[in-house]
Amino acid sequence: MALKYIMLLTLSLSALTLSAKPLPEWAEPLRDTVYSGTDNSADIEKLGEETEDRAKMELGGAELFNMLSYCKFLIAKSYMNEKNDDEAMKNFQSGLDYADMSVKIEPTAEGYRMMAENISQLCTLNSTAWVIANGLKVESYAKKGLKYDKKNAACAYLIAARWIYAPAPFDNIKKGITQMEQILSNSYERRKDDLFNVYYSIAYAYNRVKQPDKAKVWLEKALSVYPDNKNALELKDGKARVVETISSASL
Repeated sequence: MALKYIMLLTLSLSALTLSAKPLPEWAEPLRDTVYSGTDNSADIEKLGEETEDRAKMELGGAELFNMLSYCKFLIAKSYMNEKNDDEAMKNFQSGLDYADMSVKIEPTAEGYRMMAENISQLCTLNSTAWVIANGLKVESYAKKGLKYDKKNAACAYLIAARWIYAPAPFDNIKKGITQMEQILSNSYERRKDDLFNVYYSIAYAYNRVKQPDKAKVWLEKALSVYPDNKNALELKDGKARVVETISSASL
């Protein structure tokens, strides 16, 4: 019994450690290149493949599949920015498949986070029938992630984002902003992209309710993280397209 308890405790602690680790230094260039939006998707895919190769050398088990999922997710975002939906869908699906492998090996916050991230983006590209079948999983997986690591900022972000990006009457901008601000004020472990996502989403929220002065404050915070981010610059210029997350609308 004592040995079994020690093994269970070890697995539990390893899951917490896995979900709480910062992004490896060698993976930062891919993330920062995608969020900066200064390179084309072909170059980003090449960088992504190099990052995947490094991950296969450095990592194993669930941690490896989490990183591979994150790489595919970032590559897909770059294709989405170029409106290449077919390549975006292919890479988001690969990201989802890797995340699914991860949680089957060992359920972790990061694994469930990547499940939610990829499904969320696939909801914007897939058919209504697909969205109806899968949209509810975004928040469900994000909440599962927080059960494994209550400090996972990305999971908390996904839960808050539905209130901001859902179309009326399914949105709740005030609630979304409050939840986003809690990610900044509470003891969440935030990466660079988490900060950008929160800052940008609060700016986007205030823009939706026509409070430009408040939107500008948060937009400047977002641009202080990624000054060349295309979405942030479009929002600053008043050219941001309205993004309605269908998955949120179905909740």
